Amino acid sequence: MAANRAVDDYAIKTRGISGSLLMQNAGDALVEHMAQQGYLKNSPVVVVLSGHGNNGGDGYVIANGLVKRGVSVSLLTVSPANGLIGDALIHFNKLLNLDITVETWRNSEAQSQQILDADIIVDALLGTGISGQIRAPYDTLINLSNQSKALCIAVDLPSGVIGDQGETLEPCIRADLTVSMGFGKQGCLFEPARSSSGMVTPVEIGFPGDSLDHVSGEVLWQNEEADFPKSKYSRLSQTHKYTAGKVFIIAGSKGFTGAALLSSTAALRSGAGLVRLAIPKSLGPIAENHSLETVIDYLPETESLGIALTAMPELQHGCDWADTVVIGPGLGRHPETMEIVKKIVKASKQPLVIDADALFALSDEPSILLARPAPTILTPHAGEFKRLIHLTGDFTPSWKDAQKFAKEYGVALLLKGAPSVLVMPSGKVIINSTGYAGMATAGSGDVLSGVIASLWSQWKDEVDVLNFAMYIHGHAAEINRPQKGVLGLIASDIVAALPEALKEYGGLPI
Repeated sequence: MAANRAVDDYAIKTRGISGSLLMQNAGDALVEHMAQQGYLKNSPVVVVLSGHGNNGGDGYVIANGLVKRGVSVSLLTVSPANGLIGDALIHFNKLLNLDITVETWRNSEAQSQQILDADIIVDALLGTGISGQIRAPYDTLINLSNQSKALCIAVDLPSGVIGDQGETLEPCIRADLTVSMGFGKQGCLFEPARSSSGMVTPVEIGFPGDSLDHVSGEVLWQNEEADFPKSKYSRLSQTHKYTAGKVFIIAGSKGFTGAALLSSTAALRSGAGLVRLAIPKSLGPIAENHSLETVIDYLPETESLGIALTAMPELQHGCDWADTVVIGPGLGRHPETMEIVKKIVKASKQPLVIDADALFALSDEPSILLARPAPTILTPHAGEFKRLIHLTGDFTPSWKDAQKFAKEYGVALLLKGAPSVLVMPSGKVIINSTGYAGMATAGSGDVLSGVIASLWSQWKDEVDVLNFAMYIHGHAAEINRPQKGVLGLIASDIVAALPEALKEYGGLPI
């Protein structure tokens, strides 16, 4: 995690902020957060586990702050006092006259029981610089913490998390809360580290505001509600259906009419004034019976009830009519339909959302994206993206793979997953903060394509609109969680929650 070291070095060596002060600020910020969240009510028994070096020093500051708030605290430290130096020693010495139990870890039964019986465990064992294996006594302390029923709070990142891609060592702390110092740690965004980090909350500790400007390499950005002010996503009072966003969706084949309908209904529920669904003619009556508001274009079809190549003139007319176009949901893989995808990609002059089977059509010739005359976003899941970049086997594509593709072909790419990652043509990487495991259900991606096209059609000049669509899609899913849980969520539940997710948007400009 070189970025973390670069931020520390810039603050200390260039800006002259003492390491001791940063350590004090870090510990104080964590204790304050615990108090604000109500964790210090009802006289909890807290065990602070401190390792070597600066992470252990954070633990000393935290123990000090908790004692001063009247909390019952025990400190178990891996480092004896005569092994400490620098900032960690400064803060250890501040504990000497306080009413706190400080013990060097001896792996005794009594100490093990302390951890198992705690109400709260503060993990200040290992920091960002670890590599190799988790050695004794850290492995024992981590395993005991994971066995305990205590609320576990990790300092900066859980002990055992390494690198920037979500890698973990074994064992790894399973935290309920990770309090990140200054900035969120990139590794905690991705699996398996994400599942070990619990709720991740960055806190301010005094790093200079321009710290990230001095990081070599890529800085990832995680979206949040504050990124999408209501004033940006407003609607004039004289808006009518032809100016509120026109979406043209090319989708559907035998057995997959639902994918087309999920996408079109999601587009309507996201505010588009008009949505036209181009679908094989045999499936048109099904679509009309399902949605009273969607305009249905009945298209020539293949013998397998996919869209036939003779539909191209009608499809081109629909693309010219629209503000944004979606192609792919439930489209099928008939050779004529695949040829249609390639022609639309090359010819459509409107912003284009490419999803599902349309991605399959591009997998043998992604270079046609270079001929696109208008902005484009691809929305693959991991399997679709692996096919697109011709990789097989036990390989999980990362944001770096997505970034390389987006920059090479001049497109935006939304790699769906946990979390979803949006890469802009410039290479900027945005991590989505919304959504949960219930979204692993058929049709969720079809809903996303409709949301993207709808919001893009309404605010096509807003640079963050794709990021906004990704955020809203996940947020709509989250709204369902209290009632539907993880296992009960289906894609139409996400569509139904879109009005709630978007209800604060679309008002008159301020």
